[in-house]
Amino acid sequence: MAKKVNQFDLDEIFRHLRTNIEFSQMDEAIKVINVVSTNPNEGKSTVSTNLARIFADKYSRVLLVDGDLRNPSDHKHYKVSNARGLSNLLSRYTPGTNLLSYDEIVQLEFQNNSTLYFIPTGSRVPNPTEVLSSKKFGEFINAAREIFDYIIIDCPPVNRVSDGIPISSVADGTLYVVSSKETDKRAAKAAINDLIRNGANIFGIVLTKVEELSNNKYGYGYGYGGKNNHE
Repeated sequence: MAKKVNQFDLDEIFRHLRTNIEFSQMDEAIKVINVVSTNPNEGKSTVSTNLARIFADKYSRVLLVDGDLRNPSDHKHYKVSNARGLSNLLSRYTPGTNLLSYDEIVQLEFQNNSTLYFIPTGSRVPNPTEVLSSKKFGEFINAAREIFDYIIIDCPPVNRVSDGIPISSVADGTLYVVSSKETDKRAAKAAINDLIRNGANIFGIVLTKVEELSNNKYGYGYGYGGKNNHE
């Protein structure tokens, strides 16, 4: 059985993932990354928060967006309020204004650095898919590109709702999270193909909840997968 992943090992895993992302940008820059899974509880939020933290260790400004408007959780990880966030910002956002002037974007103090920014989901909305498909959301992401070195979007599970599809369309690349325990292979393959049909660039697979590996300690794995690998 695998040992519990300690912080040092976890950091090394996500540094390796960061390096792979950086070196995957031969043809087109990957600056906006959305993280999706097939179903809930497969580790996508853990991947999102750790990846954002590791990018913030190296870069000046990194933004983590909780895009799971139906079942938000990242604000609990950071112990910040979810009273205001993405939905509120989009309702009053005006293109051309400085994003950092909006108090919905929280600058986090983490391990003595303040390069990590976070926007929670904010107030509940009756139509999350419409919000994430809106022109305002696309304008927000485009504005964020001008300010932040990297943007990580924690997306809803794609097997439950279609919210992840519009997010994938504005992202440069999609990381697909697969749990060795929970993920059904056929469901994941169908979801991946659906994302690809809608224009997603799935450039990597993250394997979570691995019980036994050759080094007997890591709980995460990482591998590349292009479009042709999922058809």
